[in-house]
Amino acid sequence: CIDPKVYSKLKYDALAYFYHNRSGIAITLPYAVEPQWTRPAGHIGVSPNGGDTDVQCAPDAGCSYRLDVRGGWYDAGDQGKYVVNGGIAAWTLLNQFERAKHFGPLKSFADGTLAIPENANGIPDLLDEARWEVEFILRMQVPDGRPKAGMVHHKVHDAEWTPLPTRPDLDPQPRQLRPPSTAATLNLAAVAAQSARIWKEYDPAFSDRCRT
Repeated sequence: CIDPKVYSKLKYDALAYFYHNRSGIAITLPYAVEPQWTRPAGHIGVSPNGGDTDVQCAPDAGCSYRLDVRGGWYDAGDQGKYVVNGGIAAWTLLNQFERAKHFGPLKSFADGTLAIPENANGIPDLLDEARWEVEFILRMQVPDGRPKAGMVHHKVHDAEWTPLPTRPDLDPQPRQLRPPSTAATLNLAAVAAQSARIWKEYDPAFSDRCRT
């Protein structure tokens, strides 16, 4: 006899991937479940790396400003944060929320269902996790008054590849912004439009920011 609830926890285990890959926040108990999965916050502007709060353009990126691009999720296995990869991942979580809203059961992703720090703020946890990435993508925009203003930098990562495994808080490499791209810009346009629609009933100010 196979337990009918054998997969009941699987979706939560899968979604835990995103919390564990967060940049700019300490991964702590009880959300990490076990002590060996905890770690200090990575890339927050302290030694040994400069962090993501004041990142310069790469020498060949064609720009000269610095951006605060904290937050978001690390990519699979390295310290880079990629807008296109993150955009489709954020869209997947947001789409999962909208499908659950219309076809059920939305209660599976209600506030308090995921092991994340925001699981008691009155917002569905799936949206809390997606917002961690959406906020980062918004920060990757070229500033007003600059060439290509409003476009989105394709990625931010180390000046050189960091040896694996290296914990994010121990990454010694300086961080750099790579040039903006059409692909990254369209990812932001799509995810921000979706976010504006979804957050209208939860956070109108954030919804307006995403729509703009």
